[in-house]
Amino acid sequence: MLHTLEWEYVPDYELFGLSSTSGCHRLAWSMNKAFGWAMSCDQDVVSTHGRETETVHPSMRYVNEADGIAVTLVLNRLPEGMLLEGVSGLDFVVLLNHHELAAHEFLTQLRQLREVSYAIALDPEVSGAIEPLSVFD
Repeated sequence: MLHTLEWEYVPDYELFGLSSTSGCHRLAWSMNKAFGWAMSCDQDVVSTHGRETETVHPSMRYVNEADGIAVTLVLNRLPEGMLLEGVSGLDFVVLLNHHELAAHEFLTQLRQLREVSYAIALDPEVSGAIEPLSVFD
């Protein structure tokens, strides 16, 4: 008798997409100032999407385990390709795991930043983010 184990992965972060004409460092600096974080350069996210060439997407990250905060800013759009093909119109994705800041509050504050021209909450499964962003779990 064969048994099938069904398991649904539920990420422990909220996912946001945003558009900005600013670069990674300038956007991270603005978010650090607004939220009291200290994002700095972190590991690159490598994506192939079935292509022969890889795309390397830089990230900025801040983790404060004592306060229950983990935030990561990843560059989505490169000339060589997108990290998340399902949200190709967005320049960056933000992973947020914050025990005290609700997703709608973060989105409201994010939209008020001068460097952010557009921000939206994303579904990690629909956007295709679960596999490429699993390096941050």
